[in-house]
Amino acid sequence: MKVFVVGLEPKQLEKTLIKNEFEIDSKTPEVVFAYGGDGTILFSEKTYPNIPKITIKHSQFCYKCVFRETDLKTIIERIKTKKYKLKEYTKLETKIKGKTLVALNEIQIHNKKPTKAIRFNVYADKKLIFNNVVADGIVISTPYGSEAYYSSVGGLAFTKGIGLALNNSHKKEKQIIVDEKSKIEIEITREEAYIIADNNEKMILVKKGDKIIINPHSKKAKFVILE
Repeated sequence: MKVFVVGLEPKQLEKTLIKNEFEIDSKTPEVVFAYGGDGTILFSEKTYPNIPKITIKHSQFCYKCVFRETDLKTIIERIKTKKYKLKEYTKLETKIKGKTLVALNEIQIHNKKPTKAIRFNVYADKKLIFNNVVADGIVISTPYGSEAYYSSVGGLAFTKGIGLALNNSHKKEKQIIVDEKSKIEIEITREEAYIIADNNEKMILVKKGDKIIINPHSKKAKFVILE
């Protein structure tokens, strides 16, 4: 089987995999090992979208890692004998100005200048849900990402749907959970902002008058579990 290891220190794991007759292939892997922390998981999904991931903790923090390094022997046996299952998670996508961003955790709209709040309206399936908001921005989260950055702006963990939480708003608003198939539209009415997807360094600048559409991505992230 062709596999690849994503992480800052992949060599030792690669040696173990080669010893167990796996082929290291960075171009067409059948399975990707995300070997590190939560950021490694996001980077691996961005780099190898929709390919099954095996998440192994090799960092001080990894809340989303399914496995520890002590599980490696069992993981190898199960992968070789194909005795594993895949768990799928919704991703989000936005397309604007000829550019596309895809997120496993969240897409956020964030003010460009820290000293200037942005103003915007938010719609879900054409229904106005946040009106004339003045804030640093908004975070739109998947269930997978609801315990990550989304929680730091007041969002609560959820298991179904798409979550929306305002970031440092001028008035207190509770999170809103909409259907997982909903079309989210954000209309910028003042100042400039960035669209940010997970830990992707490529951001999209938007300004007054721009309308940002966020939809569920057509394909889902896949993670290996041993149930």
